Amino acid sequence: MIQEGCNKFFWGFLFILFNFRIQGVDILPDIIGYILFAMGFQALAGYSEHFAKGKIFNLVLVFLSVFTIYQQPNQGEETQINPIGIIMGVVTLVLLLVVVYRLLMGIKDMASSRNRSDIMKEAEKKWSFFLVFQIASLFLFVLILIPPLFMVTVIVMFVVSIVLMVSFMRFMRVCGEQLSHS
Repeated sequence: MIQEGCNKFFWGFLFILFNFRIQGVDILPDIIGYILFAMGFQALAGYSEHFAKGKIFNLVLVFLSVFTIYQQPNQGEETQINPIGIIMGVVTLVLLLVVVYRLLMGIKDMASSRNRSDIMKEAEKKWSFFLVFQIASLFLFVLILIPPLFMVTVIVMFVVSIVLMVSFMRFMRVCGEQLSHS
């Protein structure tokens, strides 16, 4: 059961953390990632209350992510501000932070019950990295006012997001293998 739940989180992180659009269509839609997360939370809910609580917030993200499958590409050079989109983005970000926190603290609980301090420490580190990355991504809105710096930062953030995604996926693989055999 643990291996199965961690495997769902493994693939869920791929869909949630990798954002690539062609003609406004998300190639790896977040909704698939959140559905996989829901399956992972369900599989692991008996191991920690964090998984049970994370499942609730994740269901809201499943619903909200329907609206992000397609986003109309910008037309022309000027940046358009969509107040509803900004509000949805902030709500989604807060919920994503809660979901990832619950997921990682659930992993930490499981590791604690199996005396795996290495996994506990790594779960805390992953949370810190994720939180810092999400806060740093908010600064992109400020950098829109400085186009050259904005473009460089977008490229750097894209590379960092890939590294973060691979790191989370690798961690979920390790958790699935090591916690199910402890």
